[in-house]
Amino acid sequence: MTSAHGARTSNRDALLDVLESIISEGSVHDATLDGVAARAGVTKGGLIYHFKSKEALLHALVERMRAKVDAHCVDPEADPRSAIKKFLIARINYAFTMGPQEKKIMANLLAAASTYPSLLVPVKGMYDSRSGDLAQVAESAGLALSVWTALDGFVMLEMLNIRHFSDLEKQQMQAALIGLVEQQFAAPRD
Repeated sequence: MTSAHGARTSNRDALLDVLESIISEGSVHDATLDGVAARAGVTKGGLIYHFKSKEALLHALVERMRAKVDAHCVDPEADPRSAIKKFLIARINYAFTMGPQEKKIMANLLAAASTYPSLLVPVKGMYDSRSGDLAQVAESAGLALSVWTALDGFVMLEMLNIRHFSDLEKQQMQAALIGLVEQQFAAPRD
């Protein structure tokens, strides 16, 4: 498989894997181009072939993480009503099964956005496109936006070590949110 540059994506993915590992062990400040290249077993020139700067490397990691969420939660084949229901339930399940390592990477990338504001561009793009999708089913838009915002609040609290919820609390919140979505989409359309 090749990337847009014609290079094997396995090298690119290996570099992103190493970056992710470094960030999960410490912080974004611990990641240097030299360090990532050495740990990935490539030359710095090989890394720069794929990523011209540390910011480009970080941006690619954010894009990969966004794509992972989309792959888990988005069904482009479904009609708008079914797609939103599937999206919300998948997002609920994803939020409550996210591991501590993934939350740490996200927190470190969020902190890095103060130095590299462009890291927020793909995240903003995801929110903009999904908000437009939610608006397609007007009778469910309010609930959908509320559930999505609640999930982000939950993840943010845990990600920033402000509040950690017990397994029971997580199960209760997950069940309540899924129940709200199921109830909303079980109702007959106007």
